[in-house]
Amino acid sequence: MDYGRFKQQVHDLIHLDLNSYKEQQMHRRILQWISRYDLKDFAGLLNMLKTNPEHRRSFLDYLTINTSHFFRDRIVFSYIETDVLPAIAGPNARIWSAGCSIGAEAYSIVMLLLEHKLQFREIIGTDIDLDSLEKAEEAIYHANQVNQVPDPFLEKYFIPTDDRYAVIEDVKKHVAFSRHNLLTDPFPQNFDLILCRNVFIYFTAEIQKELIEHFVSSLNPRGFFIVGSAEHIINPSQYGLERVSYCVYRKQ
Repeated sequence: MDYGRFKQQVHDLIHLDLNSYKEQQMHRRILQWISRYDLKDFAGLLNMLKTNPEHRRSFLDYLTINTSHFFRDRIVFSYIETDVLPAIAGPNARIWSAGCSIGAEAYSIVMLLLEHKLQFREIIGTDIDLDSLEKAEEAIYHANQVNQVPDPFLEKYFIPTDDRYAVIEDVKKHVAFSRHNLLTDPFPQNFDLILCRNVFIYFTAEIQKELIEHFVSSLNPRGFFIVGSAEHIINPSQYGLERVSYCVYRKQ
């Protein structure tokens, strides 16, 4: 079985379009997976995915590269705290953490809102990977995932249990998590802040452009759109955006 046929079979099986990802990077990761499990070829991997649901979910998690920790990139979160959240706060404010992974980003936002007593209506976190969403809803994290949390926040918003930390219920209750495929599912609408960080780098330029257009249409007027530190939107004005800070854009 060649790689092209394998990609089609994966699409049929787990509804993941590998053609949307950067070819060389994705091909290399799949070969690493094949080597890890001592499989002979793409056909052997496909058979594993067809016969073992747990391997299927692990494979999807591996490909979508779910990694996260709280307050990732303090420069960005400092700007969110001082400029973005005060600008959007209000009884109807809606926030979307897209590609939320294990939920650390969404919970970080909640903590800032609560700390500054800012009003908001709804925060959602979405991801394609069900394992990550389960971890997000469980909201129990290893010490290395909370090492950037300010000490006062760690004491106020977490409960330590052995070498792990559980997010308190007063934070958890504010986030609704659900599965969403950025490539195939309709985009929810009417958000004042959308974060999609460290996701674009895995997609082709064409797919990146399509996703940006979808995200902008999901923003309310003057809403904020935040990408990862290694991601920059070239000529943001073509999407109706203006760059207002490091990795932060605002709908015109």
